[in-house]
Amino acid sequence: MRKNITSYTVHLIASVQAGLAAQVLFKNNGLFVGRIDFYTGVDLPKSYLWHPNNANDENQTYLVLALSFDAFHAVTELLRNEAPWGLELWPVSSPMTGAATDGYAGKLYTTSEESIGEQEFDLQALRP
Repeated sequence: MRKNITSYTVHLIASVQAGLAAQVLFKNNGLFVGRIDFYTGVDLPKSYLWHPNNANDENQTYLVLALSFDAFHAVTELLRNEAPWGLELWPVSSPMTGAATDGYAGKLYTTSEESIGEQEFDLQALRP
């Protein structure tokens, strides 16, 4: 499942020695679509699709990715410097039932193509 992202908020959790240390929450046009939980000092839990009200309604299914806190800087740099973004996570089993379904192949990605070789370049500036 893929979700487009138009905004995000970052939450750092104080005094964490082990466990959940930070979260990035994502919205698409003001509606919550998912989050990334960053953990430190513990084994990572599984990423999952959270569907507390209706497992069959994609609008009520939220993506929750679990990452090591070691990835926090890279993720926040991507968010600050690249846009627009998307979040992706696929259910391990189908149909989805209950309040949550384990997920796999989770990722945060940019949704627009970057041009290569179109940046202005001054060859004269390289000469001694």
